[in-house]
Amino acid sequence: MTEAGSRDGTIRVPAPADRDDLRTLLRRVLRLDEAAVVRLTTAGDGRMRVWARTPFGPLVVRVLAGDCPGGDVVCGADHLLTELDLLPRGDSEGRVDPGMPLLSAWQGLLPPTDGFQLVEDVPAQVLLDLTESGRTVAQENAGPAGLPPSLLDQEALTVRSDGSSPLGIDMRTVFSLVMCGFVPERGGRAPEGEPVRVSERGAWLRIDARYGTVYRRTDSLTLEPLR
Repeated sequence: MTEAGSRDGTIRVPAPADRDDLRTLLRRVLRLDEAAVVRLTTAGDGRMRVWARTPFGPLVVRVLAGDCPGGDVVCGADHLLTELDLLPRGDSEGRVDPGMPLLSAWQGLLPPTDGFQLVEDVPAQVLLDLTESGRTVAQENAGPAGLPPSLLDQEALTVRSDGSSPLGIDMRTVFSLVMCGFVPERGGRAPEGEPVRVSERGAWLRIDARYGTVYRRTDSLTLEPLR
């Protein structure tokens, strides 16, 4: 991480392409929750992680080139998107004011980012198909309180099914990954052979797609700290 962003209290995303990626993520997150907050943490080597918690429950994260004040800042997704939109595309510094610190608005600690063991690669198209089916069911069953928990908690996919300890992936996780735009697709179709990678570490489930990662606890214990 560079020191420039830390000294003047600004987030720094110098590359226009990274700013475009960040805008896309923020728009997706805000579409799911108009009051969403994001947490930015240092990832090393001049990169940072951009975290958000979806209304379905799981955490999502995307890694971009840039740095943030003190290596850890929480800000409103809507404020950050507005500030990014004010930057000219040719801006070479990419300095953005994160606004009022919102650390108290962040619920829970962050998951570990390493030490995960690969369980299985799954075709990305499977998750796109599950999301489309889930949307259809949701349209038929959503009530005044939103989507029924029975749909969100439904085990949509099982990996390591031929082993002694199969690992289930619920619709909360599937929706979070696909609706944040982490799976490349056009017209509902992923590129031929496009995989998503399912890993685990203790009670943590992690799914890596081309454009981002989703984390979900598989138990109800206190969240582990970032490592």
